[in-house]
Amino acid sequence: MTKDKLSEQFLRVFEDNTGIIIKIARAFTRTSHDREDLINDIALELWKSFERFKGDSKISTWIYRVAINISMNYKRNKKKDSLFSFLYDFKKVDSLPWLIEQDNSSESEILYNCIDELNEINKAIILLYLDGNSHDEISEIMGISKTNVGTRIGRIKEQIRNLAITKI
Repeated sequence: MTKDKLSEQFLRVFEDNTGIIIKIARAFTRTSHDREDLINDIALELWKSFERFKGDSKISTWIYRVAINISMNYKRNKKKDSLFSFLYDFKKVDSLPWLIEQDNSSESEILYNCIDELNEINKAIILLYLDGNSHDEISEIMGISKTNVGTRIGRIKEQIRNLAITKI
């Protein structure tokens, strides 16, 4: 495949799945600056590995897997730079229009605040669940058993309920 055709195909796939990437980036970052950086990191990694995608799974499954892995690594590395992240909370950063949250309701904000308090694995699982992925798909993306997915989702829901009660 020529480089131009590959680029066109990648851009189509990326545009079709931007929602997945934004949701994951939103859950793993606190500021629009960090969100933009993370989305760029995810896009770069997707592009670097796009030629190697063999189609053994759905394209969205592959995108989830890459985005979650990059987000978890980003979050681990960001903890080392927490002072800079803190400073960005107080500085207005211009963001691209598609980085702005589409749902600014208080319920959505409470949900994302609760999700933010989960550990990285549980955060990824509940995001996949909220996006409508089946237990089988979540199992494939996360590399854990289907039974483990079901058990974790039940526990995560309870944890979010308890966290939400304290935030209301």
